[in-house]
Amino acid sequence: MRGWILFHRDLDPANSEVPEVLRFQEAASAMGIELLVLHPHKFDLVVGAEEGWSTTYQGRLVERPDFVICRTGAETDYFTLALLRHLERRGVRLVNGPATIEQVADKLHTLQSLNRAGLPIPRTILGTFPIDVDLVERELGFPVIVKTLKGTRGAGVLKCEDRSQFEDLAGLLESADAQADFILQHYVRASHGRDVRVLVVGGRVIAAMERRSLTGGFKSNVSLGGVGIAYNPPPEMAELAVQAADVLELDVTGIDILFDEEGYRICEANSAPGFQGLERATGYDVPRAILEWVISTQAEAAPVVAPAAESNALAELAFGGRAGLRALSDRNPEYRRFASAVGLRMVGAGLSCLAHAGLPPMLADRKSRVGRGLQTLFDGRVNADLSALNDQEQERTLMIVLVAAIWAAVLPWLAGAAVVPGVVLSMIALCFPLLFMLTAPAGRIGRSASSLRRKAGG
Repeated sequence: MRGWILFHRDLDPANSEVPEVLRFQEAASAMGIELLVLHPHKFDLVVGAEEGWSTTYQGRLVERPDFVICRTGAETDYFTLALLRHLERRGVRLVNGPATIEQVADKLHTLQSLNRAGLPIPRTILGTFPIDVDLVERELGFPVIVKTLKGTRGAGVLKCEDRSQFEDLAGLLESADAQADFILQHYVRASHGRDVRVLVVGGRVIAAMERRSLTGGFKSNVSLGGVGIAYNPPPEMAELAVQAADVLELDVTGIDILFDEEGYRICEANSAPGFQGLERATGYDVPRAILEWVISTQAEAAPVVAPAAESNALAELAFGGRAGLRALSDRNPEYRRFASAVGLRMVGAGLSCLAHAGLPPMLADRKSRVGRGLQTLFDGRVNADLSALNDQEQERTLMIVLVAAIWAAVLPWLAGAAVVPGVVLSMIALCFPLLFMLTAPAGRIGRSASSLRRKAGG
């Protein structure tokens, strides 16, 4: 297998990012992969040439790669994006494509996408001149975090403790006629000097570390002197990281998560995450894990489509999120075992929904996992396309439900259950076909009632 790493700097070991690129080459060599490190600006990009593979680097024809990993991150420039689009149109597999790299390089665009998907982020304002200090104080309060829109490894981030300090900064920026775009963010006090870097590869959390400041400052980046400690993220945090990667369509990413009084908030996402501190903290071979995923998915590589909110809600209800479903598939590699595990969890989710519906409104917890999932499904019901649920499909589904219900009703008697428990279980089983007909969007009872109403009105 042959791959490329696109990297925008000279391979000088003194540069903090170079050892990570060399680690990729080291891991690739051990795995029998030919991996070249190429500077994106040294390609000859010819548009309108023959459609076949004809790509030159420093004036020489280069062989077509099986995959390309871009390690330019937030410093990805227009030429690099153009090269990635060129390779993408030639059918080369890109580990993180140009659209998502460009999006993630812009912190505000990233936050807008995450917020639109309903994921928690710090409240944010786009900076403008002149700066409206009253607006900042009203919407964000103080202290407030000031960030440049494009920055990496903690650079271009500072904290203003109070209104006076912020006014001084605003005056300095305006007097200096600053050209940099910036955002202002609510300061999350619960995460002062600490956050968690979660590494997601192929939709799975493979490693995480908690980063802590050693100086008492608010920045925890390992590149700025912070310390990294191996961390086992709770399911809620792992699921949040996976959802963020899915929404941003990132194959490989480092998701930075803040601790919040009510849970967690996503701080940033990285398309070319640094991993030296993560490897030191966890002992995990990050380049090897990424390359193994690339190899294992090479044959089935296809464009990733961000899941709808309803899809995430169903996964949350039944499996504890998309990360939980993937963990379930990892634990059950055989199809029959996987099908059994999925079935059991879906039955459990159904019973939880019925129990939630049976509770009095005062006792139903709308903020629980079941409550949130049901609310998301309920809110999105008007957008559901039910045109495919025609009569034949409904009848076929009803027959399956009837057969399953009859079998479930007979099973207690075959197992020698006592009369009362057997009757109760059989009645419960036989209720499912009735519930299906009452709730099916194109069910016969619904159509009959509609027909009767039309006749009465006529």
